[in-house]
Amino acid sequence: MSDHKPIADATARARALAPDRSFIVQAPAGSGKTELLTQRYLRLLSCVDHPEEIVAITFTRKAASEMRNRVLGALERAKDPRPEKANEAATWDLARAALARDSAMGWNVSATPERLRVGTIDSFCAALSRQMPTLSRLGAPPAIAQDADGLYREAARELIARIESDEAVSASIERLLQHLDNDLPKV
Repeated sequence: MSDHKPIADATARARALAPDRSFIVQAPAGSGKTELLTQRYLRLLSCVDHPEEIVAITFTRKAASEMRNRVLGALERAKDPRPEKANEAATWDLARAALARDSAMGWNVSATPERLRVGTIDSFCAALSRQMPTLSRLGAPPAIAQDADGLYREAARELIARIESDEAVSASIERLLQHLDNDLPKV
């Protein structure tokens, strides 16, 4: 007799592993979200040409680190005998397939874990902005400001300066003020 009840959302979890579909995973703490995302990541690793094609984004560095560690840990455990528990065995199967792809493609992800693109929304956006061409006149590589108040004031000053010289900007500000009943603090 099994000590484990069947998982109520097992069908949805299985669908979430389909590499040709996108999913949003919402569930309370302790429900297995990270394990499901780890399984999806491993499934994707088994069918891509390069591990960098997969991007896993979360809100915090802690969550991103945990996700990366789970993927790497699953790949390491896939070298051991297959576990008996169903969910652990499913992860093991997916990790074995990912290891087979890793070997066939010569990625060597275990030795080069930086190839796994698991990070925060901020780090993803920063990586995108660093790829901006020089012609964009973006200037120095952008950085995340911890206190953006000074930047907001600078943007407001520049906008006010443009109002007098750019009729399109002036008309847009006029429409915004009308829409917000001339509530300047709100604007």
